[in-house]
Amino acid sequence: MRVLSRNSYVKVFYILAVFTFFCANGFAAVDQDITDAIPSAQPAPQKELKEAEYLPEPSAEKLEVSGYADLQQGYDNNVELDSQRLDDGFLQFTGNLEASYPVTGQADFEVGTDLFSLVYYTHNRNNIFDLAPYAQLVYRVTPDLIWRNTITFDHFEYPNEKESTYNGIYLTTNLRHFFLPDVYQEARFEYLKRWYPDRKTFNSAGFVSDVDRTDDRIRMQYNIGAYFNKFFIGVSNQISHNDSNDDFQQYYDYWLYRLSPSMLYFITDHLYLDVSLVYRYTRYKDRRSTEDTGRRQRDNTYIFYSSLYYDITKNLTLGVTYSYSENASNDPFQDYSGSIVSGGLYYYF
Repeated sequence: MRVLSRNSYVKVFYILAVFTFFCANGFAAVDQDITDAIPSAQPAPQKELKEAEYLPEPSAEKLEVSGYADLQQGYDNNVELDSQRLDDGFLQFTGNLEASYPVTGQADFEVGTDLFSLVYYTHNRNNIFDLAPYAQLVYRVTPDLIWRNTITFDHFEYPNEKESTYNGIYLTTNLRHFFLPDVYQEARFEYLKRWYPDRKTFNSAGFVSDVDRTDDRIRMQYNIGAYFNKFFIGVSNQISHNDSNDDFQQYYDYWLYRLSPSMLYFITDHLYLDVSLVYRYTRYKDRRSTEDTGRRQRDNTYIFYSSLYYDITKNLTLGVTYSYSENASNDPFQDYSGSIVSGGLYYYF
């Protein structure tokens, strides 16, 4: 792996500092990914996989099939994220299967599916099943410029709360540029169409209509990251806007901004630490505070999570994750905090 010179280090930290300042002083927007609420839903960043993710590589010469699966046991001290603070244990499964085929020397066509399942032992209203098949074309415009276009169908099901179940279509385009050998910047645009087959909208007077709820969402993201000899650092900046057809207080319409610095540090070749901070600001268009109906709701959400991983073998990893989240809202009913701890095994093939 290449090591940056002293001048390159200075350039990288300058770029990160300027970008972080810009993000902290920008305006609002982005969506809460499931990995914000449940960080262990993402795979362990094994060193081999991390290098494949952050460095450009030539296309394979034949069809390749890969994937991972993990099983975790966890504890959540605020399942409903409210003042009741109901706690519970849970069992979690995450998996991915992907096939990649070289179309040309510069382009790969990939198909795959992600799977996520979460089962609480007692308070199972929040049990989740998520199946998301996708197809994407990866094109290496130059050795340092990678263009990825993806279409994803997402079936996100709450088995014990059908009104929250939805289907969605994601259209994503992503451009990653390595402007230094081990430093990249990335721009991403996503359009989402989501519909709820078991939830009706409310009209402006607050009465239930006979129309299914649908959401249209756009998301823009800019990332920058650098890989050093022992660690990776990065900053993610996202802006999104959600537009729903529910008319009552335009309850699901909002702008959302998300800033997340992160670091991955290799303590040894087999033991590594992943730490991230997330700040989200949600500006609802017309949702009113329950304390003061003349005030529109505004939320500030702070999330910290840390994961420690140990590679038992090349294909098997042990991981432990802790996360803490807190929401500060001008609607007291929306104030909450909660912690999640989980641990389990990740298998790669």
